[in-house]
Amino acid sequence: MDRRFQGESHNKVDGKGRVSIPVKFRRVLQNCDAEYAPGGQPRLYIAYGDPKKNYIQCLSGDAFDRIDAIIQAQAPGSKQQKLLMFLYYQKCEATHLDETGRMVLPQAARDKIGLEDEALFEGHGTEFHILNPAQAQSEEDRMLALIDEFAGGDDFFDPLTLASEPERPAP
Repeated sequence: MDRRFQGESHNKVDGKGRVSIPVKFRRVLQNCDAEYAPGGQPRLYIAYGDPKKNYIQCLSGDAFDRIDAIIQAQAPGSKQQKLLMFLYYQKCEATHLDETGRMVLPQAARDKIGLEDEALFEGHGTEFHILNPAQAQSEEDRMLALIDEFAGGDDFFDPLTLASEPERPAP
């Protein structure tokens, strides 16, 4: 059962902002939405308010529910809660896919990243990002530079050495 968004896909965007979601991402949306029922459409949340991000953040129903719980757990009226509410309530749209697997990207989201006739979908585990393909190369260059930084000149550097194994409970 697919529960992680993985891979990349270039998809066309029409003049009304409609774009097809990659098939493998649709399966993850279904599997990561506790409210999804066969024959229905999975929930999808499109967050576009963070000015520091050059992409649109897309969340499954379950991922959004976890964020919603975090927001509700904040002290009412706190700066943290206000910021999270701005990013995930005010600057976020709930949507569904149509029967062909397409969605309409909000105009504000398209404007944010300068999206025109093509979108790049990138899997990021529990979420996926939509980027303007013209900007995607600069993001990839940043990641390659980060790999070089961690490698410290070691031609045989393995990025998995950065990850630590989760602690296992004693038997």
